[in-house]
Amino acid sequence: MRFILILVISLSMYASEFPIIFSSAGDEVYKSMHRYEYIKDLEIYQDRPELLEAYCLDASEAMKKGFALDKIIDDPEQSIDKKMMKSYAKELRILSNKNEEITAQLDIAVGRMIQKNEYSNLRKVHDAGFHLGEDVMLKIKAYEKSKEIQKDIEILEARSKSRAQEEALPAKTVVEVQRQKLTTQVLVKEKQADTHIQRNVEMSSSAVQITDVAKIKEPLSLAPFVEVRKIEEVPIKEAEPEVKELSVLQRYKQGLKNLKEELYLAREEENLEKTACLNDVTAINYWIIKVLENDNDSCAKASAIRQMKSYDKSSAQSCGRSTLRYIEWHGRIKPYVGKELFEAEASCQP
Repeated sequence: MRFILILVISLSMYASEFPIIFSSAGDEVYKSMHRYEYIKDLEIYQDRPELLEAYCLDASEAMKKGFALDKIIDDPEQSIDKKMMKSYAKELRILSNKNEEITAQLDIAVGRMIQKNEYSNLRKVHDAGFHLGEDVMLKIKAYEKSKEIQKDIEILEARSKSRAQEEALPAKTVVEVQRQKLTTQVLVKEKQADTHIQRNVEMSSSAVQITDVAKIKEPLSLAPFVEVRKIEEVPIKEAEPEVKELSVLQRYKQGLKNLKEELYLAREEENLEKTACLNDVTAINYWIIKVLENDNDSCAKASAIRQMKSYDKSSAQSCGRSTLRYIEWHGRIKPYVGKELFEAEASCQP
């Protein structure tokens, strides 16, 4: 069942920080700005950081206008600028629509996080102010407790190993006994938690239902460290292979592949508007790759940047300036079309 993301709405939260004028629309826009600032570094935005940054920047500028209007309204000697008010109201409508689109995308991403057991990322989403449901929070807390237990076990093993090296006395280690006790406790608690959670899921009338409830491990307290007199050496765990992060160029190459697949699908569906937009966006991605590949070739780099500028202008029409797709890709080319283009053109010696 698709997970429905529910925003936590607190009437008192940020109340003194937001403009009073048009607060019924503005408050949610500005609350979301604070939430997005907290989650914009999540992996799901790694390939499109401008998506949330653009929203937060626009919301911040709109908030300044709102405060300025508040001052005018409170000052009896000043007349209300109706044109400014209409402009501010229009900006709030645009931001509100963008907020709904971002939230819908985040809703889908959270569903995937739950399926993949990405509890660290889910914790960040929750701490940002999004409600994830009681069952999901139980999973997050169980995961965090299991990490604490694992950390305690590793500390115990390290101490035992150090003591074994000091005394060099081969014997059955107390660590194994302690670990067996902890494992037994985890299994017992796990079974109890399964029964408890399943009962809660069946009885719950909440709008959010999680049908596939993972096994939950209840918090366990580690027994006090026992003085070890006769212990044998504990095998050292092999280090897990380090996951290498993709370079900027690799991410754009992967992004180009994804965009092409989306473009082919839009063509098959004969969605002309989407196809036109994706044509321009895919071209921008392609020319960004050429810029990165020709960093040492000023002429090729300058030519590639001019190409991406041309497709950016075209995408403003095909995608629409207020769409998330245009905002995202327009933001991506900003680092290149200014200083980098000027320097590349100045250095180009044809």
